[in-house]
Amino acid sequence: MYYTNRNLANPKINHGFSLTELLISTAIIGTLSSIAYPNYVNSNHGAEQSKSKATVASIPPIISAYIDATGEPPSTWDDLSSISAVMTNNGLATGDITSPITLPNSIYDLSVEGPNESIYTLTATRVVDRIKPDTDEDNENTSNDKYKFAIKSCFNISNGASDLRTGNLTDIENTLNCG
Repeated sequence: MYYTNRNLANPKINHGFSLTELLISTAIIGTLSSIAYPNYVNSNHGAEQSKSKATVASIPPIISAYIDATGEPPSTWDDLSSISAVMTNNGLATGDITSPITLPNSIYDLSVEGPNESIYTLTATRVVDRIKPDTDEDNENTSNDKYKFAIKSCFNISNGASDLRTGNLTDIENTLNCG
């Protein structure tokens, strides 16, 4: 079959898109991406926080089991690992219990304080938040976003009470109830 150019006034064959069509489609894709990207990032941060939250929640029963087995509070991560493995990115957690560890497959550091009046306090913060400066010259509100995805938990070894909160560290610090 033989095809002829149907537009005899303009014999030039038009293949492709015009510059205007490309600019409009690029603008649409850019707008949709700018709307979707923050939701994607927050969803990833939330998933990372959930994994770390599960790990933080598993530490108080290990502390309790160690105290039940030995009659004294643990002083090192090795003490806790003798009851149940406390893992980090580099294997078993070692060293003093007050030294922070990086949770496995995570961007969270976990630090443990206590026992102060029979209460252990566990705080997990993202490494990226910890190294950010408190204020930024361009945006003075940076410190409000600092520790937005923090995890804070407490555990009372005398009565077994525990509490775990997530969110902005400054908002959740004083709301824990382990009394």
